Amino acid sequence: MENSCDRYVLQVKKAKETVGVLEAELHQIRLKLRNAPTDAAFLRELKRITLDMTITLNELEHSQSMLDDCKMQFMKEEERYND
Repeated sequence: MENSCDRYVLQVKKAKETVGVLEAELHQIRLKLRNAPTDAAFLRELKRITLDMTITLNELEHSQSMLDDCKMQFMKEEERYND
């Protein structure tokens, strides 16, 4: 299992790291927008971060699903060999 599922483990880990970075960026841009709520550059940055967060969360969900499927497949294969 480890070799076949490692790819998904790494994808999940990377996506979680990216979410953390994006959350920090989102916090910073919200602080900036508090002082300048109509600044076009800040609003564009907010839109970019929000879009990146949505994409990353979708990737995280997909990778987690694939990891779960991989683990289930491995368990089924182990059961077959143990019978």
